Amino acid sequence: MKIRSLLLPAVVALSAAVAPATAQAAQTLQPGAYHESDDGSCTLNFAYTGPSGETLLGTAAHCVPQGVGTRVRDRDGVEFGTVSFYGDQDVMELDFAFIKVDAEDVARVSPKVKGYPQYPRGATTPGETVTGDLIQVSGYGVGFGTTQPTQEQRKAVLSYDDAEIHTLSGPVIFGDSGGPFIHIKTGKALGIVSRLCVGLCTEEGPTVQGLIAKAAARGYSVTLRTV
Repeated sequence: MKIRSLLLPAVVALSAAVAPATAQAAQTLQPGAYHESDDGSCTLNFAYTGPSGETLLGTAAHCVPQGVGTRVRDRDGVEFGTVSFYGDQDVMELDFAFIKVDAEDVARVSPKVKGYPQYPRGATTPGETVTGDLIQVSGYGVGFGTTQPTQEQRKAVLSYDDAEIHTLSGPVIFGDSGGPFIHIKTGKALGIVSRLCVGLCTEEGPTVQGLIAKAAARGYSVTLRTV
């Protein structure tokens, strides 16, 4: 497996953790679950319904830099889908992609966040959030992906959000890329993991509200699946 990082001015993409040592049979494909391609390993964010009713899972564009057609594998190395929409790994607001799940794997998909089956209840808007709100993290960041508690029991603090982007401070690192951020107060999907600033700054990424709107503007309309 190749480990990959995307370097940008003052930011780096949060990609490519080392694959967990212990395989997990019949992995549920859900927000917070591990995934990999030939370019590295990351975390799935949310489940979506695609333009033709197909089942989609989200990730960051920099996790699948080869773009549309990239095959994606689960924690056991089993292929489960193909990238069907690719944003732009070089533009933070567009650092997202959708994976079309293979027909034989649709039954494995759940919209429930790993470790938090009560989430997501929808997608946040800026009017529902304030600076200092707690954000739930679930993912496979380096060092955090080794145990279930460290995968699922991390929390971050919201610094800023608008209709397109968010920033927050918290224990988020390479391998969490693509993963979900949940606004705990509302139980709604806030955004996805994209970039970690170098130095004294915060994580940045697209909001779910924003990425859905930007995909629709490009002719790829999706809806978030909720619990």
